[in-house]
Amino acid sequence: MTPRPAVADSLRRMSERATGSTLRRRQNTRARLIAAAEDVFAAKGLRRVTVDDLVGAAGFTRGAFYSNFSSIEEVFYALFRAQSEQMLDTVRTLLDETPDDEFSIGLILARLRPLSRRWYVIQTEFTLLALRNEEARVVFREHRAVFEDQMVAVIADVLDRLGRVPEVPIEQLTESAIALYLHALCQEGLGMDTLDVDELTGTVLPQLLMGLSREK
Repeated sequence: MTPRPAVADSLRRMSERATGSTLRRRQNTRARLIAAAEDVFAAKGLRRVTVDDLVGAAGFTRGAFYSNFSSIEEVFYALFRAQSEQMLDTVRTLLDETPDDEFSIGLILARLRPLSRRWYVIQTEFTLLALRNEEARVVFREHRAVFEDQMVAVIADVLDRLGRVPEVPIEQLTESAIALYLHALCQEGLGMDTLDVDELTGTVLPQLLMGLSREK
């Protein structure tokens, strides 16, 4: 027997609400697993982490894990992507909120500093994995390409705010800035002071950007 139109419409709406609720719960579970994974991966390293470590940190069961991810590596990739997006969003928000006469490179790096050390640890883990594993190398290149494309846009915006244009290809300038920043984060993590983050923030990176760019 075919339901009457009003009944059928009511059933359809109930089904849509149930589906939407299930999707939101799954998205929330996935987000909590990724957030909890940051501490776990940072503390233990990718190859020592187990599914039980991840679900224990997030307060879920193994079933919740396998409903959202097929492997520990998939969680790791998702975490790296989420961290990178958070850093980029932080910079974009700062660019939108800061008046031109108050803007500086140091302001950006200072805002990123609380996020950067954890991101550097995960990024280094990802780099080592990619150097040793072809499948991971493909994923790493894809993620880095997206991240660097967005960083190019950020650096171009920064130079524009400063009234400058690059003297070298913007991709090279961006890669140089990222490489210096990663090196400084490594020095900080190792307790070395050859180039600390404060020096990089206050002197080296601003000089790099100014030296490889010119006024419009």
